[in-house]
Amino acid sequence: MWSWLSVALSGYISISASESNHVKQAAMFKTMSLLMLLIMLWSQNALVGIDAWWVSLGLLVSMAADWLYLVKRHLKLCFVGFILAQLCYSASFWVKLSGDIVWWLPAMLLGVGVVAFFLLLPKIDRLIFPVVMMGIVLLQLNWAAGEVWLLNGGIANGLGFVGSLTLTLSAVLLAISDYRPSMYKGRYLVSGSYLLAHSLITASLII
Repeated sequence: MWSWLSVALSGYISISASESNHVKQAAMFKTMSLLMLLIMLWSQNALVGIDAWWVSLGLLVSMAADWLYLVKRHLKLCFVGFILAQLCYSASFWVKLSGDIVWWLPAMLLGVGVVAFFLLLPKIDRLIFPVVMMGIVLLQLNWAAGEVWLLNGGIANGLGFVGSLTLTLSAVLLAISDYRPSMYKGRYLVSGSYLLAHSLITASLII
């Protein structure tokens, strides 16, 4: 319990520091939040499997990408880092799957994604290519997490699916926030949902 509160507090300090333009402090506490998630993952009593290795790699890549994003350096490399982290999380779900695939889930996710893309198109016209790339990666992440939940059930798998959906929501909010910096409480919404997504995906392997 205290570990999760520490993660939340560190994340809140990071967001507050970012709002106050204390970039290095924001980057440090954001990295600390993800590092604490990594430590919690590896300090559990249960045997760590290949899925935990993929989540761990995703957390490490996210730390580097977040730092680059906050200090506004090597933004293309930062974008690649976010994509790689999402692929790592995807792999952690795909390795759990075996047997038949539920095809209606990707069809539904694709339909929702297309509708959301055209609704947001007027707001992200300068970001179409990166949005489409990240959208495809997030689509298959949600598909993998949703498949695991539908086939295996359980609270842990449900948290993983909700975490993947929250990560998608965070990416959408980030695209809108970058286009409209005046969005009310934009940084709190983006960073808060982003940290929540990492926490839920990690929690799916701990509880």
